[in-house]
Amino acid sequence: MPEADLWLDPPFAAEHAFVSHAHSDHVGRHRHVYCTALTEAIMRERYRIGKKTVFHSLPLRTPTPWGDWEMNLLPAGHIAGSAMLHLTRKTDGSTLLYTGDYKLSQGLSAERCELRCADVLIMETTFGRPHYCFPPRQTVIDQIRTFASQTLSQQKIPLLLGYSLGKAQEILAALSGLDVPVMAHESVIKMTQIIAPHMGPLPTLLPFDAAQATGHVLVFPPHVSRTTKLQSLPTRKAMVTGWALDARAKYQYRVDELIPLSDHAD
Repeated sequence: MPEADLWLDPPFAAEHAFVSHAHSDHVGRHRHVYCTALTEAIMRERYRIGKKTVFHSLPLRTPTPWGDWEMNLLPAGHIAGSAMLHLTRKTDGSTLLYTGDYKLSQGLSAERCELRCADVLIMETTFGRPHYCFPPRQTVIDQIRTFASQTLSQQKIPLLLGYSLGKAQEILAALSGLDVPVMAHESVIKMTQIIAPHMGPLPTLLPFDAAQATGHVLVFPPHVSRTTKLQSLPTRKAMVTGWALDARAKYQYRVDELIPLSDHAD
């Protein structure tokens, strides 16, 4: 937004940047960051932001003056703390809505998306192709629970794979109705500790201990799924991702099951 002197989720360092949420592909080393308070808290923990960055945490649904413009943050429904930016030009009332990553359906770990009319719309289209049509959220939650229960009944260890920020919290919330013990990777535990006060019921999380893993459900980010300690355990793996709808996904991820849960709109 050159006219407003405000960059939207720039991957490079900017003087003034709106950061819609705390996933790494939307975070840069900016001088001034405009975001929600929860996104700020996650960024400080996840990326060790230095003192040179000045955060301006903005409340949702509250107009904030910005030069000749007015900023208004709205829930995006993507992950905890995610927000869309609605801009109004004071001189003529022209409006712009930047969605960042967003999800229209109600998730388990983020406030539901709120849309607002605008003259100009800038939106993400991660799953914009027509073959991406996700099943109902409850169907996917049931699939997570069934995978965990059936794997435990087979005397194996269910290993659910999802990004430590966003997907992992959705998985944990789905497991909360099962009454099963859960172990998680340290990155999942750190992110969940920040987000938990803003969520509903969650299972008690234990740090991963390979010697005690039998009888537990494991929740890990995908990039550590092939560590030696995990490889030595009798696990069944499920990848939890919107990309599960791709024809080659099972071969690509090398897992026993694919669960099509997405943090994005289809």
